Amino acid sequence: MTRAGKEPAEDVKRAFRRAIEVAGLETSQVRMFKSSGADARVVLGAASPADWPHEPPAIEMYVLVGFDGSIGEVDIRCAATDGDPMMEVFTAPNLQKCRCDLADLAVTLKEVWVARREVIGRVAAGEKPPIFDGKWNWTPASHLMP
Repeated sequence: MTRAGKEPAEDVKRAFRRAIEVAGLETSQVRMFKSSGADARVVLGAASPADWPHEPPAIEMYVLVGFDGSIGEVDIRCAATDGDPMMEVFTAPNLQKCRCDLADLAVTLKEVWVARREVIGRVAAGEKPPIFDGKWNWTPASHLMP
């Protein structure tokens, strides 16, 4: 098994943990696996607030770390719901196309968490998705299906 890209990916795992902590969330998991098809290692992270009652995490992120050590943009996923994200996967507004550089991850996670609360409030007030929060679109998966 090749170790190509392993050390940079371990650095990314540590950066994920730090960013999650700085954003005021708790790490649910951070792991990596090798993707030969992408010539990269995929680093996955998941986090939730301390009082999160559900097994699925509240927010997830991933990035490709090339075997050459290159680090792509971090892709962040989050559903605007206080319910179980798995049970509301098709109905809750989901964050669309949220990407950032690894160096900006902590700030972006904080911004996403604030935007998530705002979107939850707007839905509760009767606004119908998709919702634009000023920076990102939040759309239920059911709206993206053909």
